[in-house]
Amino acid sequence: MATSAQTAMAAAQDAPAPPAPATPPSQEQPAPTDDYGDDIVVTGELRGAVQGDVKPEKVLNPADIRAYGAGSIAELLTELEPQTRSGRGRSSGRPVLLLSGRRISSFSEIRDIPPEAIERIDILPEEAALKLGYSADQRVVNIVLRRRFRAITGEATGTFATAGGRTGADLELGILRLSNNGRINLNVELERDNRLLESQRDIITSAPAQPWDRIGNVTGLLAGGEIDPRLSALAGTTVTVAGAPTAAASGAVPLNGFLAAANNPNSTDLSPYRTLAPDTVDLKINGVLARNLGKVAATINLSLEQVQNESLNGLPSASLTLPAGNPFSPFGADTRLFRYYDQFGPLTRSSNNQTLHGGFALNSDIGRWRWSVTGNWDRAETRSVNETGIDATILQARLDAGDVTFNPFGPLASDAIVIRPADRARSVSNAGSLDLLLNGPIAKLPAGDVMTSFKIAGQTSDLESESFRNGVTATGRIGRDSGSVRANIDLPIASRGRAVLSALGNFSLNANAEVEQLSDFGTLFTYGYGANWSPIDGIFVIASTTREEGAPTAQQLGNPVIATPNVRVFDFVRGETVDITRIDGGNPGLSADNRRVMKIGLYGRPFKDTDLTFNVDYNRSVIHNPIAAFPTATAELEAAFPSRFVRDGSGQLLRIDNRPVNFERSERQEIRWGINFSKPISSPLTRKAMEQFMAQRAARQAARQQAGDAQGGQPQSGQPQTGQAQGGPGNRPDGPRQGAGGRPGGGGGFGGRGGGFGGGRGGGGPGQSGRIQLSLYHTIALTDRIVIRDGLPDLDLLNGSATGSRGGSPRHQVELRAGVVRDGIGIRLNADWKSATRVVGGATSSDELRFGDQTTVGLRAFATLGPQFKFVRDNRWLVGTRVTLAVDNLFDSRLKVTDKSGATPLSYQPGLLDPVGRTVRISIRKMFF
Repeated sequence: MATSAQTAMAAAQDAPAPPAPATPPSQEQPAPTDDYGDDIVVTGELRGAVQGDVKPEKVLNPADIRAYGAGSIAELLTELEPQTRSGRGRSSGRPVLLLSGRRISSFSEIRDIPPEAIERIDILPEEAALKLGYSADQRVVNIVLRRRFRAITGEATGTFATAGGRTGADLELGILRLSNNGRINLNVELERDNRLLESQRDIITSAPAQPWDRIGNVTGLLAGGEIDPRLSALAGTTVTVAGAPTAAASGAVPLNGFLAAANNPNSTDLSPYRTLAPDTVDLKINGVLARNLGKVAATINLSLEQVQNESLNGLPSASLTLPAGNPFSPFGADTRLFRYYDQFGPLTRSSNNQTLHGGFALNSDIGRWRWSVTGNWDRAETRSVNETGIDATILQARLDAGDVTFNPFGPLASDAIVIRPADRARSVSNAGSLDLLLNGPIAKLPAGDVMTSFKIAGQTSDLESESFRNGVTATGRIGRDSGSVRANIDLPIASRGRAVLSALGNFSLNANAEVEQLSDFGTLFTYGYGANWSPIDGIFVIASTTREEGAPTAQQLGNPVIATPNVRVFDFVRGETVDITRIDGGNPGLSADNRRVMKIGLYGRPFKDTDLTFNVDYNRSVIHNPIAAFPTATAELEAAFPSRFVRDGSGQLLRIDNRPVNFERSERQEIRWGINFSKPISSPLTRKAMEQFMAQRAARQAARQQAGDAQGGQPQSGQPQTGQAQGGPGNRPDGPRQGAGGRPGGGGGFGGRGGGFGGGRGGGGPGQSGRIQLSLYHTIALTDRIVIRDGLPDLDLLNGSATGSRGGSPRHQVELRAGVVRDGIGIRLNADWKSATRVVGGATSSDELRFGDQTTVGLRAFATLGPQFKFVRDNRWLVGTRVTLAVDNLFDSRLKVTDKSGATPLSYQPGLLDPVGRTVRISIRKMFF
């Protein structure tokens, strides 16, 4: 496939520059030429390309990458997500990541690299993953770095919600150095977000199951029973609940003091004591060292992440029996008192998560064969503490003993307080992996090489958990060891270039198989096969099918059991919002799933001279025994899993066991199509600045030449002989050369000392022109159903059923990514739309909730400061600075949920579904070259 000028570096990058006078480090370096010259056709293998005959669906050059305005590879991949997501497999669409065509140990190895250090990005279809020892259920993203780069990057970001209540700050510092002998990367990031309370979003709380209140409410001993006939006589009706008067906290109140609140209980707004978003502190430290050890490229990666969260779960409560005759009770019979105790503050739930990661990768070649060894070790420790409130045992004992000094309506003395033991949980997981991959040609056919890959892998993991709940300690330990062998093969059948069955175009077949032995699940098998066909230049057809067995994770099996009180859910069976206790944790009874996935894909670039591509994919996935988090409370799900739901005598939902389950079978079919368009645009402002810069440089060179002639042609002190280049990495001979970014560029460009926007130490700045980009994808769900159990009705997620609290599956989803950048100033637009769904959760179709369609828009504007701005030329310290203003959820869109009457259930209030809402981010990023 012919490549444009951004790929010409494959031939020109290693060529020596023509002899020319060199300049000392203190002088300006040559300015780069336009990033968008005429296309140059290059033959031969492209540096850093992925082996095999599967061509990239999309190639991003430095100008494309700069147009995204991202600050790291992690941010860039987020922007590229619609183009890199796969519609099949258990990997949730995440792509396989390569660095210069080679495997990496993990994403942690590359996540913090600034995009300025990237030469190009290749996006390949799923079939390219086969050559890397993976199954064909992930796309491949190949990131090719520049040969030379050096920069220190600092970024400060502030965020705030336009509705108030939620603010955050993020500080990040990174160091990166690329050279012919490897790279060094160190990144430190600290992020803080403050908590968001329900009261800051005007959340309407649902009525509690019992009449709790800070002052107190009195009821009869039996639910719904009369408190006192005398009070009923005063009220003229049977009184079953009465709010305590405020004066009761100070002393005894007569019977008529309860008359004003008879059958009108007090209520306490808990919204100031409950969080919608927790207080969070997140610290990340990540370091990478890569070196060439002879012919072996070695990389080691160490990282640490510490996350602390704290949320509020309402007020502690207690119910007390008030004996008849108690001096503070005017009632003639025993009664019940329900109170919140706000003097102790809200109940909290805190968690502390610490993750340690270590990884390494070795890559090298043996002739035409490539081998790689990767290893990873991860340790994750999680601690959580749930406060459970006060123990009312001592309080009740004082009432039963007739303690006249204890007023149950008043504040509690410190010596009367007994705090119930908090629910605690701790889990520690360790996971290690080691694999060897060997890939290359095993034979030669008329149509090309037979490419194969062989992968041997071993994994070990263990999970220890301990929980203390309701005074009971439970421990668990689960471990797993596994070993696997995988083989892939590509057979070329037809080739236009080799004139073998050329009427077919290019055609190849592939197959893969894997055997995995698990210590706790026996043997699992995976196999697949497919075909790649390119009938004409620019058109590619890919078809494949895969059958894969997969075991549940150790966490799904052995996570500690945790009970979280006061979780607000919508009960579809009764059509009401309730606060329940939710049980989370592992389920040791899970079984392995078995999935069969088929894909047919069409990709094309219809116009040779226009960067416009399209692709259409059809995916069908059938999974037996799928593993899923426990669904929402609908009638059909409760019929299938009755033991997972606990209700009181009136039918009100009290508890849901949310641990994962196996369904019988699931099936999904979808069509996903998309287009990608990119076009360079001219930039008169930048061209004018370049012309001025070149004129200034020419004048300085002429002055130096005259000074040299005056000294008899001898070089000035400190200058090298004519034709010699500086030895530092940032200095290049004068005159244009092929820059590290694949376009002609100067050694230092506008950055000076090799640190500007061309090649050398820095590179990859705002560019010398502009670009328009557009990416549009549309997913159409044809089928999405689940069989819970044989003999039960199917769950049709496209037509009234749901497995989650956000409704069914939308039939249509549209993703739009668009942007324009010119003269270092860019604007990017992200828009996502999902069609409406409905859920018939009760026994009849009238028990229906409608989840409206939703459009979410994000807008980001950025300015990369360079010499195209006069104030930057006058203040050169600003070079390498980028200022970004971003608005997430621009129109403050939230999912709208209504019942058959058009009302919104309390659990689907907009502030609960999207607590933060529209968020503004302001960041300043500076690169020091």
